Amino acid sequence: MDEDLTILEAALYVAGRPLTLEELASIIGKAESTTTKLLENLMYDYDKRKGALEVVLLPRTRYVLQLRPELTPRVGKLIPGGLLAFSTLQTLVFIALKQPILQSEVIAQRGTHCYDHVHELVEKKFIEAVPQGRSKLLSTSPLFSDYFGLDTDKIRLKAQLKHQMRRILDAQKEAEGQPNPGNA
Repeated sequence: MDEDLTILEAALYVAGRPLTLEELASIIGKAESTTTKLLENLMYDYDKRKGALEVVLLPRTRYVLQLRPELTPRVGKLIPGGLLAFSTLQTLVFIALKQPILQSEVIAQRGTHCYDHVHELVEKKFIEAVPQGRSKLLSTSPLFSDYFGLDTDKIRLKAQLKHQMRRILDAQKEAEGQPNPGNA
């Protein structure tokens, strides 16, 4: 069993993306029920360590080994492709909470600087932009859900987002040296 646990951990590490339960079970040659128990043990081990990494169960029975979100503001500049700037992250949260939303509405509410934000978010595949008339209809992508460990169902995503993103935004703001209104 220890070898199976080690192989599951290695698979999650080298994949660099969420893996399905089916994929993980086939890697160790075990039943999905056994693999689930092993993954639960691995998740518990990582949680108990309180280290930099965590194993997360995502929607559609997928698992991922990832950096704990609260550490991203401190080490994000080391991530290939760079971390999102605070203002871009704010635009992303705005889009996620209001989706689907027209780009023209985002610009009207947040300002013309958001054109650059939308371009970057589409480029990094966090949002999808579908032409609609003279504007674009914006919504989050599956990558957004995976990256932030959120549900792909838009209603559940919005509820989870309200809960989780507040602390991520506060940590990002603090890391960029901006005052945190919650700590004032």
